Order: sequence, then structure tokens, then C-alpha cells
Amino acid sequence: MSHHDHEYEEVSGIKMGKRKVPPYLKAVYLILIVWAVGYALFMPGKLVESSSAEVSLDRGKKIYEGTCLSCHATGVAPDLKGVTNRYKPDEIESIINKGRNTMPALGQRFSEADRKSVVEYLETIK
Repeated sequence: MSHHDHEYEEVSGIKMGKRKVPPYLKAVYLILIVWAVGYALFMPGKLVESSSAEVSLDRGKKIYEGTCLSCHATGVAPDLKGVTNRYKPDEIESIINKGRNTMPALGQRFSEADRKSVVEYLETIK
């Protein structure tokens, strides 16, 4: 047997390599895992500042960009441009609060002022 024969194992007539995963791939996998966990914990909807009791167009925009666009700008959910022409403000707040179809309920994540801020911002993107 030559030196190269020890690096392979034959399984069902197929030579299978016995090499270890290269260190650079281990580093890439580790970086991807750390990034994915960090993203899952800190990014979607968490780019928004803490809740405020005040309705604000700026706050609505931050929530829209930090939370809504992750689905509504990617084709996963309908575009929100003109949504205020199709629904009344209280209907939109209810959808944000309770969810609808595939949209999850976000009521526990956002205060009433936050939901009103989002509606106020949505009225500007007709």
C-alpha cells in the first residue's frame, strides 16, 4: 500500500477521503455561526430604540426600516406603499398588534405609540 492509499476508504466501491476539514474552513464556519446567532438575537426589529409614549414620524420610520422591511421589501410579504389607501389606521394598528395571514403578531414587541408611529410613517409612503 502506498502512502496515498491510507488517505481513502472504499465504501460501496467509492473512494471516500479521510482528510480533516481544513483550518480555514473551520474558521469560516465559526464566523458564520457567530454571525447567524448574533443576527438572530440582535438585528430583526432590535435596531429600534426603546419604546416611547410619544407618537413620532421618525420613530415610525425606524420601526418600519428595522422590522417591517425585512419581509415587506423582500417579496416575502406585500409592499406597504399605499397600504393606508386600503386600510384605515385602526385596521393597520390591529394587523401590527394581532398579525394577519403569514404576518406574526407584533403587539408584545411594540407599544401603542409605536404602532401609531408606524401608521403615521406609512401614510407618507403612498
